[in-house]
Amino acid sequence: MPKSQAAPKPGKMYPKSTFAYDAAADTYRCPQGQILRRTGRAKRKAKKKFYYYNLPACAACTFRSQCTSYAYRYIMRQADEAVMDANHQRVVAHPEIVAERKTIVEHVFGTLRLWGHDEFLMRGREKVAAEFSLSALVYNLRRVLNIMSMAQLLQTLQAA
Repeated sequence: MPKSQAAPKPGKMYPKSTFAYDAAADTYRCPQGQILRRTGRAKRKAKKKFYYYNLPACAACTFRSQCTSYAYRYIMRQADEAVMDANHQRVVAHPEIVAERKTIVEHVFGTLRLWGHDEFLMRGREKVAAEFSLSALVYNLRRVLNIMSMAQLLQTLQAA
């Protein structure tokens, strides 16, 4: 049996990665060679999603029970999935950059989020930048106070 015709392992469903996306035609090709066309769309939480399926092909497919437990298999694709895929390729190609970024930036944003700073209270680029600068200042002060005492900090500031 050719690879495109291979059945998944028992008890496993075909993952989305086994469906090939054709950007030019805006279609997916299932592992059995059938074309799934874009036939629906939805918008949830400000994210556009498109749905691809082929009802007649799934109805006649001998592997349907290994592909889906429904009457047909559908694939969901976000409107900006091509951008996400390109970013994923960059991450895979340069894991050292991601590791460096985690040490520099991710800790700050993660800590601010734990403090409940998920959203900005202000509107407009300048006001949001000022609000974030204040949050970053508080973060930096707390880090300094974890490293040295308040007395050491005051002494260092007075010497400067």
